[in-house]
Amino acid sequence: MGERWRQIATAMAVGLVAGVMVAILRVWSTTLRKQTSQLERLDLYMADGRQVLAVFWHGKYLPLFPLAKGKHAVVITIDSFRGRVIGEICKRFGYRPVLLPADVNAHGFPALVAQVKGHASLIALALDGPIGPLHRIRSGALTLSAVHGVVLAPIGVASSRKIVMRSRWDKQELPLPFSRVAVAVGDRIELDHKVDEGGAMPMEEIVRQAMDAVERQAHELLPGMPHD
Repeated sequence: MGERWRQIATAMAVGLVAGVMVAILRVWSTTLRKQTSQLERLDLYMADGRQVLAVFWHGKYLPLFPLAKGKHAVVITIDSFRGRVIGEICKRFGYRPVLLPADVNAHGFPALVAQVKGHASLIALALDGPIGPLHRIRSGALTLSAVHGVVLAPIGVASSRKIVMRSRWDKQELPLPFSRVAVAVGDRIELDHKVDEGGAMPMEEIVRQAMDAVERQAHELLPGMPHD
């Protein structure tokens, strides 16, 4: 009985925290001056029937909840209290969360493949999540993407005024109300699972260069937007 009550209390706490966060995000997003037209590139990437894995840095994910609304993506997170809160927020914005086992290295990526293969056109994943280190790319996700023919779409986010939470491992960025926010989508990446052989550039380096490029691209979009 005690375990059952703990589960109920946890579910209630998850719903409460997620509800507050969703309300804040919705109000906050209405104040932003947004440049999100490049998100339409994701639809072009999916047009040939291939699955697309949209990748971004963990510290940039918060604005994507409201700004990418309508993309019906599967969002990958971890089965923990925080992950469940993120999952509830995803549902409120029209995304479908997939909670991987906490032991992600042993069971997570096979579970990811089992749950989304053939059932999702667009998958969203923080490359260095859920616990870092900062900007360390998880090679397992790249290897599975290559083996299963999933193409990668790098996502960059930039804002004109923001708070950077430097005490967090991911240096999470929180764009301030009434700031300008731009979302960039880079060229899609078709990874070959043999790319690490024969002295070719490692997959991680290919993706890192693409992430650096799309972050610069997002910052370059800001000057052309209406001023605050």
